Amino acid sequence: MMRAARPRLVARIELRRRWRTIKANTTQLLALAFVAIMLLPFSFGGVFGAYLAGGFIAGSETEPLIEWIRMAFVYGWIVVVGFGGYRAYAVALRPDNLDGLLTTVSHRDVIGGLVLAELVLWSAFFVTVGSAATVAFALGAGSILTIPAVLLTLCFVLVTGIPAGFLLALGVRNAGVRSRLLSRLRTLFFVLLGIGYFALIFTNAFASVLEPIYRVLAPTPIDWFGDLAALGLATGASPLRAIGAVGFTGVFVVIAVVAMYRLSEWLWYAEGVHVTHEVERSVDESSRFSLLSRVFSQPVVGVVAADWKRARRAPISLSFALYPLIVLAGPMVTAVQTGEVGTGLPLWLLVSGSWIAGSLFALNVLGQQGAALPVTLLSKAPERSLVIGHVVSGALLIAPVTVAVTVFAGLLSPHSVPVVASLGVSALIVSVASGATATGIGVGFPRFEAVSVSRSTKAIVPSVFAFSIYSIVVIVVALPTVVAHSGIAGPTLASIVGVDRFVFGLGGTLVSAAIACLIGIISMYLARDRVSDYRLG
Repeated sequence: MMRAARPRLVARIELRRRWRTIKANTTQLLALAFVAIMLLPFSFGGVFGAYLAGGFIAGSETEPLIEWIRMAFVYGWIVVVGFGGYRAYAVALRPDNLDGLLTTVSHRDVIGGLVLAELVLWSAFFVTVGSAATVAFALGAGSILTIPAVLLTLCFVLVTGIPAGFLLALGVRNAGVRSRLLSRLRTLFFVLLGIGYFALIFTNAFASVLEPIYRVLAPTPIDWFGDLAALGLATGASPLRAIGAVGFTGVFVVIAVVAMYRLSEWLWYAEGVHVTHEVERSVDESSRFSLLSRVFSQPVVGVVAADWKRARRAPISLSFALYPLIVLAGPMVTAVQTGEVGTGLPLWLLVSGSWIAGSLFALNVLGQQGAALPVTLLSKAPERSLVIGHVVSGALLIAPVTVAVTVFAGLLSPHSVPVVASLGVSALIVSVASGATATGIGVGFPRFEAVSVSRSTKAIVPSVFAFSIYSIVVIVVALPTVVAHSGIAGPTLASIVGVDRFVFGLGGTLVSAAIACLIGIISMYLARDRVSDYRLG
């Protein structure tokens, strides 16, 4: 086989493997279809916006336009590098059977094939939406010559941005495999990165982060891409800078290829550092859980300890429980933008916290045991230890946090102190009872097989059906509290009934508590009965 054909073969195999992986995961396939459907209106809107932008440029002054075009392409290059680097780090640089690939072809062929596969995937978007937007922009501007100029510029942005993203990812991964400190702090780094990402979403401060990067790149040849794209327009674009953009692309690609060859060799052939963790002594564990042992039996404490260890060692396997945080995005953004905490935010915090508390450990009582399930079922009274242990482990971790953030937000809101106290009681009862509610649903719809929770991690997580039913039940349980403490419905209903606002809120708390306890008791009874009668097939 010719050497030039090997990267193409690696890219074709990688694309085929990714497609088969997606087809094998129905949930991921449905999620991609949903995202594609949601992006359709934005794509059509982008094409129409490109047409309007072309018309605006055709009828405007030339001086500031070329600066705007240059700025647009610099920001576009930053976005391509950012997302390309993330995909390279999380997906592309972790192909299956990497060691086997490196025994059959060189690291140059592997990295070349992986970069080529990413270019093909990105080109699918550029060829469709990018081409349509380019044609619309040219029609709006009244210049057909703009079409080849913009398309060529988009290609240059892609063939320089994707390798630049790979270089960043290779640099980070090389630092990680050679630094013991970075290896130890990797989890903390990703947690802080996730918090920072959500903070940017909530505060809408992306411009403040990207602007310093733009200032660094604006004096570089990246800025010349704008002149190349604007050659067919009367915007004062510099032909010399446009020619420079072509030359810069060729030089950058050559340098990037050489650098990727060397960095991939350092990464894939490196021995790497190994972080050794001290074995936890049984004396330390017994002292750590001594307080729990005074309240619960030893089997229950063992289940709690196993849940917490699993969460600490593989926190990504619990990522499904963070989905309720998406619900908080809207209220949190509103609170940050307005600088005020409304009456609805404490209610959102109560519902989301309770939602997480039950789903964290108790929504897959049987399946979560994995290979240890046969041994667990042979133990004495496994149904009691499993059901109660999973409920306690989630309640002890999340319920105090839920109560604290609900009360804190309530004190900052217009709610009175007695109403906030009633909310705190509701948060405590509903969040504790949510775990009991989850047990019966989880054993009714268990999941025993591991599914992909990230590109390189598989874990046994609750089934989508169980999670959906549990979510509906939690919302129904919390509904009386939400309605009674709502800043809109609460005062109106309290005046209709003719009682004080605090009394009406307390009534909602008592109703939610009664429903939560009733459903929780029934659910735990069904879960214990199912576990005690469960037989391995």
